[in-house]
Amino acid sequence: MDVTLLLFEEKGFHGTLVDDIASSVGISRAALYQYFGSKEEIFVELLRECGAALLRVIPRLGRTGPTPAGYDNLHWWLGEWAWVYDKYSTMFVQWSHVDSPRAPLRPLIADFNSEYTRRMTDRLAECHVTGLDLEDLAAALLATVTRVNYYRTVAATGGVGDGPLLDALATVFQLVMYPSTPASALVHTGGPSEQPALRSPRPRRGGRPVSRRRAITERGSAGRLEGCSPQVRATVGRLLDAGAETLAANGYHLTSVDDIVRQAGLGRGTFYKYFSDKTDLLGVLAEDGALALSRGLREFDASAAGGLTGEDLRSWLRQFVILRRRYMGVFRAWSEGEPDVDTVQVPGRIARTVLVDAFARVLTGAERRHPLDVKAGSLIVLSLLEQLPGQVADALGGMSDERLVETMAVVIERGLLGRGRRGARPRKAQTASGTDAGSARADRCRPEQL
Repeated sequence: MDVTLLLFEEKGFHGTLVDDIASSVGISRAALYQYFGSKEEIFVELLRECGAALLRVIPRLGRTGPTPAGYDNLHWWLGEWAWVYDKYSTMFVQWSHVDSPRAPLRPLIADFNSEYTRRMTDRLAECHVTGLDLEDLAAALLATVTRVNYYRTVAATGGVGDGPLLDALATVFQLVMYPSTPASALVHTGGPSEQPALRSPRPRRGGRPVSRRRAITERGSAGRLEGCSPQVRATVGRLLDAGAETLAANGYHLTSVDDIVRQAGLGRGTFYKYFSDKTDLLGVLAEDGALALSRGLREFDASAAGGLTGEDLRSWLRQFVILRRRYMGVFRAWSEGEPDVDTVQVPGRIARTVLVDAFARVLTGAERRHPLDVKAGSLIVLSLLEQLPGQVADALGGMSDERLVETMAVVIERGLLGRGRRGARPRKAQTASGTDAGSARADRCRPEQL
């Protein structure tokens, strides 16, 4: 298990073979199979260990409230959360890399997300948080904190240090939970005890920085199909639609060309007439997704120029949720950094920069009564948008688009814009004693519909 963990850090989960593990330990492949049936079984054991460590952090959240002491307790707890993430960083990073809907380890990950959200919901009920659906808040908290720490681990924070990032995270969720907290209380004084030092991030495997002056080219599938007949456009469109659907369901590593052509109802020869391989197709989808996201953000920028309204925000979030569903496989490839090829990753890095810059401008122009590092705040928005839509399918058994939009909007409005707007209708949360969680969640879609 120790050797496998080191190999996952060096090569990644998908790049590590059973033969690599056996030879590194100095045993035969047959000897390894006496203890584990596959590398997935080793991964499961490691995953249970780090997942249990996170579950142990939940009850350590001290008394919270709209007070300096409450803010300190939340800040300290988020710091301990980050310390646990650092301790098991290799597993948490690989965790995100195997989390696709039909992956073999998906059920285990879904079970953990559900259990964590349930326990966090119970803890938030004990903290007397009101005006929010506590299950939704627990899912948003888990998604955002997980993703922020992922950025820290892979050195993808754009130069924002651990201190400002942790301060911003604590401030955002303090105000989400307790909008009446005075600005004077949002100062960390050290908490109940000094937090352990966080580990320095390791350089991300692959991935090169992208100039902020570079723009996404107006190419994508439109450029590739320029001058083609309507019949060719329709055929390539079918392949792209099938590729988007298959990559979203299986993830890059578990998707084959055969899967794509089967979904499209076309032959392999037709596929190879227009694409060299699945990575080539994914690159075209990545360009299309980045273009669509950037165009939507330009409209968002224009609408927010005179002051961002709640409806402006919700309108853009609705478009984002639809866009993310269409390009879920692309978003996952960007999140994982795999495959590490420029045709896939460069559009993603540019699109993220455009998104972070757009929200930085919104946060800079907002009239807040509390201090906030704008760059750190923009990263928190990015974390929420990247992680929560996929998180809720596990943690809450699915969620309607409107409820998902409202949850993200409330976190942004309360935590980052300093607006004390009430969220979606509050529902009674399930407590540790097993009381009913309210309605039967008729408004929630099935996970496959999300």
